[in-house]
Amino acid sequence: MTTSAGPAPLRILLTGGRSPAALEFARLFRAAGHRVYAAESAPYHLCRASACVERSFQVPAPAEDHPRFVGALIEIARANGIDVLVPTCEEIFHLSRELHRFDGVCRVFAAPLGELDRLHHKGSFIRAAEDAGLAVPATEPVESPDGWLPLLEDPRFADGLVLKPAYSRFASRTLLLDPSRGPISFASRQEIVRKLKEAQASQARPWVAQRLLQGEEWCTYSVAHEGIVAAHVAYRSRFRAGRGASIHYAAEKEPRLLEWVRRFAKHTGFSGQLAFDFIRTSDGVFLPLECNPRATSGIHLFGAEGRLAEAILAPGALLAEGRVAEPAAKDGRGAMLSAAMLSYGLTQAIGRRKLGEWLRAYRSGRDVVYRRDDPKPFAEQFRLLAWTWRVARRRSLSMQEASTIDIEWNGER
Repeated sequence: MTTSAGPAPLRILLTGGRSPAALEFARLFRAAGHRVYAAESAPYHLCRASACVERSFQVPAPAEDHPRFVGALIEIARANGIDVLVPTCEEIFHLSRELHRFDGVCRVFAAPLGELDRLHHKGSFIRAAEDAGLAVPATEPVESPDGWLPLLEDPRFADGLVLKPAYSRFASRTLLLDPSRGPISFASRQEIVRKLKEAQASQARPWVAQRLLQGEEWCTYSVAHEGIVAAHVAYRSRFRAGRGASIHYAAEKEPRLLEWVRRFAKHTGFSGQLAFDFIRTSDGVFLPLECNPRATSGIHLFGAEGRLAEAILAPGALLAEGRVAEPAAKDGRGAMLSAAMLSYGLTQAIGRRKLGEWLRAYRSGRDVVYRRDDPKPFAEQFRLLAWTWRVARRRSLSMQEASTIDIEWNGER
């Protein structure tokens, strides 16, 4: 993937316009003087309503027909003189399956599918980190419904284990076995085997078993070019939507995580967006859980002055200076999805007796969707939620599963 070195305004096409991350990109790129377009398969999405987006296009759902999805994007790029296409959600995998089709059309800010797959797969990612000389939790493949049972006798998993699909998101199907809460009964084991049978756990649909870690949850988001980190932020994950995505973010300096990401990026030579989830154990060691080689909520912490747009579109100066674009020093304010904080976050705070922490976070956070000079996406998010609810009801899915069912990628080739 080549990168531009010039400051000239560009025409940028965003995909995944339903996500707050895509909306943040639209605002950042527009503030940097670029012209922004959006393409999305959902009929309602945040970028569609944004004043920072010149025009929005509806395209086929990539998970249902990726050749038509890619073809539609190529037509849009040609008709509108697009310079750079920036994917934000899991549609990046469908795009990367056919990167060659964009030759001579526009640049695509995405690595080839093989590289993305190695990081997206929860088992092969751990192997990649281990190959880079980084500490990792014990992780083993599970390719049959009962393939994890022998691990209960493995001393590496004495603290418990986590079972999860190798390709998954939001921790929506994660299963925990925690011996500290009591012996794992025969009936419990059989119930988990049944669930993995329902999920068709196999070589074609792999799962992984990972050592259960206790500690503090941290996340990072970074941008790398040929193994060199050009942008980076770290933040703790204090409030989540269930076990899944973070809903409140506040940038924190943690040099050890920046060094971890630098070592990983250098070892892999990766170009693109890199986001990691970590656990900081009681002895202060950071252990990785998984990688998302795409945009995540960390981008909300940069702001226009954080140089994230430069790090993605024209990183030449940053790389030449050996600098890393990071969030500008502010007054400690964080960012949040206020609607989720009032539902998921408040429920968690009450249950964990952390109401004071929740109140401080809510008071000091800015909503990532609402902005006074770009207010329409705030109302659009409720149209998007209503559409997602209808999809969930029609297909018997959770809301989180329904929000990505038409764009997700699970290792298909």
